[in-house]
Amino acid sequence: MMAEARTAAGLMAILLPAAAVAQTPSPPTLDCTLGYDGLRTYLHSLPGAQWGIEGGYDIASLGADSWRVQFAFTGPGHPAHPAVMQRIFRRQVTEVWTAESKGCGYGNPSQFAILMADMKAGDTKLTNASRQEVEARKAEQSPLGP
Repeated sequence: MMAEARTAAGLMAILLPAAAVAQTPSPPTLDCTLGYDGLRTYLHSLPGAQWGIEGGYDIASLGADSWRVQFAFTGPGHPAHPAVMQRIFRRQVTEVWTAESKGCGYGNPSQFAILMADMKAGDTKLTNASRQEVEARKAEQSPLGP
């Protein structure tokens, strides 16, 4: 009887964290087949999406505990217009936020390639900055402290 109780407790310790993870929503995906206007409509329909303008782009932002996502829409004056970029930030177990970008280009392919190269370079900078912040925070903590 006691062994059964321990087995049940052990299973609960395994299953409860897994259930919590399963309930965490996934970030919305970038479906290029929807087109520029279709993606805008899709993002406007998502609960919790916040819209703003940043760096000349229309930005839709959403987030959860372990991720944040931004969708950026080029405007008519941008050389790669029309284009939509998605940048996902994911919190790793190390507490570092990694950035990864994808995009959909519906206009000039060479301008879109330049835009995506800039996004990828930005991903590296953002990830490295987060890594440095986490390392600095850990260096300040006492090895004997909580």
